[in-house]
Amino acid sequence: MSTSFKLSGGDLTVGSGRTYDRVSGANKLGQDLKLWVLERIGTDPATPTYGSTLDGGVIDGQEVQSYIGRVANPAILASIRSDVITLLSNYQAQQISKMQREMITFAGKTSLDADEILQTVNSVEASQVLDQIVIRVDCTTLAGTQFRLTIPTTT
Repeated sequence: MSTSFKLSGGDLTVGSGRTYDRVSGANKLGQDLKLWVLERIGTDPATPTYGSTLDGGVIDGQEVQSYIGRVANPAILASIRSDVITLLSNYQAQQISKMQREMITFAGKTSLDADEILQTVNSVEASQVLDQIVIRVDCTTLAGTQFRLTIPTTT
């Protein structure tokens, strides 16, 4: 099982004893997916394919226009939905690659818990609510836990 520091509003959360809170299982998976969706693609030169095009970015040296600040007509919402589906597929591929490497390195074991593994994306919706684009993703983990991510972004 792996853990990450728990984030709230982009900040680390501090628990009792003045230690940073941690997140694991399906909560970690949900937090990781939100971070992938909200990260502008091409921001990190070490991982140029990490992130989404929601806020623009750079893909193969080409600048991608941001959806933020535009009126979200049906075509834009469909593009956002498609981008999120592609991102989730890339996330799954990254998880599979990590598990394959770890199975070799750690004699058949992986650091991921079944609740941290994205098994199925059941639905992806994008809608505009006032000045926000709201992305809703329904997922199922390998352990069978179903959850919904609601990711608001300011337009």
